[in-house]
Formats: sequence, C-alpha cells, structure tokens
Amino acid sequence: MNDQVKNKRGISLSTQILIGLTLGLFVGLFFGERASALAIVSRAYIGLIQMSILPYMVVSLMLGIGSLSYEKAGKLAITGGIVLVASWLLAFAIVFLIPLAFPSMESGSFFSTSLVEVAKVDFIDLYIPVNPFSSLARTVVPAAAVFSVIFGIALIGVETKQNLLEILTATSKTLTRVAMMVVKITPIGVFAIAANASGTMTIEEFGRLQSYIIPFIAATLLLVFWILPGLVAAITPFSYREILKTARDALATGFVTGNLFITLPMLVENARTLFEDHQISNDDTDNYIEVLVPTSFNFPNIGKLLTLFFVLFAGWFVGKNIALADYPGFAVIGLFTLFGGVDLALPFLLDQMKIPSDMYELYVVTGVLNSWFATLLAVMNLFAFTLVATCAATGVMKINWSRIFRFSIISLVIFVAFLLGMRFLLSEMVSKEDIQRRTLMQSEIKEVSQTADIKKVGPKEAIGEKGHLETIIKRGTLRVGYNHENLPFSYHNENGDLVGFDVELIHALSRELGVEAEFIPWTYETLFKDLDQNKFDVAIGGMIVTPDRLTKAKFSDPYINITTAVVVEDYRRHEFKTWRSIDEEHTIRLGVVGENRAKGAKRYLPNTDIVLMKSYREFFTDNPKGVHALVISAEAGSAWTIVYPSYSVVVPTPHIKAPAGLVMPLGGSDFGDFVDDWLNLKKTNGSIEKLYDKWILGKSEEQKKPRWSMGRDVFGLWE
Repeated sequence: MNDQVKNKRGISLSTQILIGLTLGLFVGLFFGERASALAIVSRAYIGLIQMSILPYMVVSLMLGIGSLSYEKAGKLAITGGIVLVASWLLAFAIVFLIPLAFPSMESGSFFSTSLVEVAKVDFIDLYIPVNPFSSLARTVVPAAAVFSVIFGIALIGVETKQNLLEILTATSKTLTRVAMMVVKITPIGVFAIAANASGTMTIEEFGRLQSYIIPFIAATLLLVFWILPGLVAAITPFSYREILKTARDALATGFVTGNLFITLPMLVENARTLFEDHQISNDDTDNYIEVLVPTSFNFPNIGKLLTLFFVLFAGWFVGKNIALADYPGFAVIGLFTLFGGVDLALPFLLDQMKIPSDMYELYVVTGVLNSWFATLLAVMNLFAFTLVATCAATGVMKINWSRIFRFSIISLVIFVAFLLGMRFLLSEMVSKEDIQRRTLMQSEIKEVSQTADIKKVGPKEAIGEKGHLETIIKRGTLRVGYNHENLPFSYHNENGDLVGFDVELIHALSRELGVEAEFIPWTYETLFKDLDQNKFDVAIGGMIVTPDRLTKAKFSDPYINITTAVVVEDYRRHEFKTWRSIDEEHTIRLGVVGENRAKGAKRYLPNTDIVLMKSYREFFTDNPKGVHALVISAEAGSAWTIVYPSYSVVVPTPHIKAPAGLVMPLGGSDFGDFVDDWLNLKKTNGSIEKLYDKWILGKSEEQKKPRWSMGRDVFGLWE
C-alpha cells in the first residue's frame, strides 16, 4: 500500500492513526477504567482486520512459490535462509548484552508451580498439517504455512498450472482489497485500543516492570530507527530515508494494533513500491516479495526474539541469573519454542531455566505496551528482511564497504552508550527494597482469635467423658504446638507477630469453635513426646505425613501437598538436578532437620552423607556441619530464599510429593474427626486455596484500587 493513502483533506493514513492514538490515550487517562467499555470496539476491529489475513497468507504462498521455477525457488531459499540466520544472530547478540544494564540486586521468590511442573509443546500439531482445514479453522498459522509451502512447491512442477495461477492471482488481489478496506478504519480501532490500554494499566504495574520496559523500548527504538534501516541502506540501492518513509504506514499500524499479521498486505505493497520507485521491479521481484513476506512471518522475527530478554530480566528480578554457560542452550530452546508464539515460549523457557513461571504474569501486565514495541520491531525486521533477500536473489545488491564500516562504528558507540546509560538510569530508579521479602515479613493475619504464647505447660490434662472436643470448648482454649522457624507455615513477622499459613488456618478453626488459640513452641526433638504428654491439642508447621510418624501421632486429612526439594547456594544449583546424580556424587553432604526426614533421606539416598541439623536457620547462618545442601520442601525452601537471597530452591527429578496435615495425639478422638470434616469444608469453599495463594505463592490480598483518572480525581465528575 502506498504511503500516500489520504482522505479528501489530504491527511495521510499514518497521520490519522497517530491522531487516533493521541485521542485514545487522552480518553483513557480522562475516564480511567470506564474506558474499558471500548474494549469491544478494539476486539471488533482486530477481528475485522484478521478475517482476510490467514486466507491471504495461504493464497500468497501458493501463488508466489508456484509461480517460480525450481532454480529460482532454490536461490530464494538459500538467500532468504542466510539473511534470516543473520537477523537471528543480531537479535541474540542484543538480547544477551542488554542484561549488562541491570544494576546489582539480590532477591528470593515465593514458591512457584513452575518448580514442579513441566511444560509440554506439541510441535507436531503446530507444524504438521494433518488436517489443513482444521489448522485453518483453529488459526494454527505454522501448520497452515507448511501446507501452503508444500502445495506451492508441488505446483512448480505442474505443467498445466496457468489457469490455477490466474485464479490464485485474482483471489490474492481480492483479499488485498478486503484488507485495505478494513485498514481505512484503523484510526478508529487504534483509538479504542489506546483508550482501553491507558485506562486500565496502573502506574504501580508500570513501575515494577521499569527494569524490563525501559531497556526493551530503548533497544527496540534503536533497532527500528537506526540499526535495521541503516544496515539495509548500506547493502542495497535504497537510502535510509526511503526505507523509513516507505514503511511508516505499516510501522504505525503494527505499533498501535500490536499485530504483525495484519500488516502483511501493507508490507508487500510497500516493498513493491520501493522497487518500482528505483525502476528495478520485474516479475521476479514481485514473486519473491509475495513469497518472502508471508513465509518469513512464520519464522521467529527480531521482535519475538527480543522478548526473550524478559526471561533474563525475570532471572535477575528473582535473584536467579542465567549463567553464561547456559546462554547457547537457552538460545536454541528459545528459537524453536518461539515458532509456537511468545505466549507459549515464555512460560516454557521460565520453567526450563527454573525461574518461577508466575513471573509470566508480569509480562502479561505490560499488555499492549509490550506488544506495540515488539510488533513495531517485527514490522521493520520483516520489511528489512524482504528488501535484502529480494535484492540478493535478483542480483541488485549494492554493498558500500565504507558506508558499512562507518555504520558499524557509529552503531557500536551508540550501543555502548545505551548500555552505560541504561545501567546508570536503572541504578537510580530501581528500588533497593526486596519486594518479596517485604511481602513475606510484613504479612499479617487480619482476623485473629484472642491468643497467647506460653512457655510452660502444666501436667497432662484428663479428657472429659464426652470427648476431647467438648474438653476444648469447656476449657475455652485450643492449645496449639508450633515451631517458630517453619516458614511460611509458622513464623514471626517483623512486628513479632506469629503468622503463617497454618497459624491463620488455626485462627479460623479456633474462632469457629468459639475458643482462644494458645500457642506452645515445640522442637523436632520433642514434638512427639509433647504430643504423647498431651501438652497441646494440635501441632502445626506443614508436617509431612509419613508411615513412621503415623505410628507416633494422628494426622488430619491432608490440606496441602508438599514437594521435596533442596536449597543450595545459587552458584551450585545446577549440581542438584536429579536425586540419582546427588547420590552418585559421594562428596555431597545433605542437611536434614528432624530424625524422621533424616531416616527417609537415608533410605532414598543410601550413598549420600545425611547430616541431622537442629534447625533450618543453622544451615543459612554459620552452617557448622559444613553441609552442601538442605533437604526441605520447595514451598518452605522458597520462603527461606527470600530471607537469604543468595540461595536457590532446586527440585531434583523425579519429583517427590507428600501430603501434609495437622498433627494430634494418638488415639480415638472426636476432635480429630471434627478437624477432618472442618478441613474438607474449608477446601470445598475455597478458604484453603486463598491461604495457599497468600502464604505459599505470595499473592497480595489487597483489593485493587480504582485506576487514577483525570475525570474523577482531578475534576471530581464521578465517584
């Protein structure tokens, strides 16, 4: 599509789009969350613009490839492949260098399900069109593209293909006209998208992600407006100014919609225009452009590859930086998973790098803002790739070595300045406060029963004739045994209050019994003796149910499943990937708290030196017994890494899971039956899940406040 698309007053499409963007941002800021009503308009626009794109891609690939000879198709495949690989290398170089801009920061993280779950990618379904019509109906773009490419290759050798080519040509032109008709309403769609985005994204959400957003945007702009057009200008007949001017409508459309797919027809027309303006256009260039644009769309572009930077950011954010030695493997995995899309690749890569996959939620928070810039870069990448590959295939490359040398030196200076500037800026902007630690140590229990910590306990109390439950109610107190170092189940926060998953659970139980909760400390050496002496009615602390423990105490029905893990210093986390490798490495000493866990560990790891420790904190402080790793649950270990961020949680394979329950004295007890029924009720009504989200996953309880808006907060037009 030509740059000179104008309305009757002479306003170009790109200008109309920018006007729509500006008005949308203003409406979003003015009306705040009320602007979300425009989401239906933005969805309708995206739907209209997408409706012809997949058919257009299929027809263009069939037509473009089928029109070629085998010789020309081979030449195009070779030149296109070389240019594509070169663009990937450029992208990875930038992705791996950007983390140099991160300021130093240590941080731990709450437990994440990514530690114990493995993502699965069905590449067969993505790329093998078992049923091409099903792939088209489900918008499985890679599979549809594979079918179209194979069809086009087969069509090359068909002698009587001219009639079919004419039909495909007419269909392609018709679909292009449909797309161009819808493009005319782009300013309206852009207005709705911008209003919805600016009206719903909060300042807090942006602030937390500034260490990712700012370098990402800066790197994107550097690539779009200098590196890519400058590089193309240095090796083709086209000037830097011509490249940017011709591509600006597609850049504007891709930027504000966040959708590369809908720019494909525009890019084809823009590339044709550039070749026509230089009078080097012919049937071959048209065919190559028709093939290159839709084909390269299905390969990871620089815009997608740059999003891999988020994985490196996430590792830095949670204090689990990806080692340099892992970069090659990360690059290969990242490249192949991106064939399935960013939304598939990022959670998978976070899992593979053992970074909490919940971090992906932070990526989602960037929403339209991230997609704007990623798509902007993807559009320029696709346009630059098409120009270079077409010039190479048709023999019109125009390499200027002095221009290339000058461009390389300037680019290197700019990029070094970019890294130094980003590091200084982020060092000043990023808060040194550990958000995860603040969340853990400032967590509170809002609804508590009257409580008291007691250190001395009287002699064994006789149970009433009608049962233990009635004794507790008559006494007016529920005596609870706890260990103050069982993060995140029972521990003291920075105010000295006893808090945690189990503590809040017990407060709910005592409230509903109408009694006070009385907390009595226990140690692993005395727990079962204390229970036998009836010093407390129930013990808490994320206690794992084991056969040996069942002979010493009664456990409630499980209320949570716990995963066995090890905690190690960050730099050693790669040494503990499997239990077998741990047991085969005879020099490793594993620390274990509690005799029962020590016995279980020894049975499972007969060749490993198992060392009994008094407390978890002993490992993180002086570590007098010189153990290399601490056996602990992944849920508890994650909390400890927040307090001691230089350590990491590793879940060796195969994963070992066990249920945890509340612990009570042996013997028949109506109180035990009551607790079982009560826990099942709490699991059914979602109370256990809410506690899990708060104490294990670290999700905030605070209700989301209404987004700031000019209309409400400045002019007071509504409440």
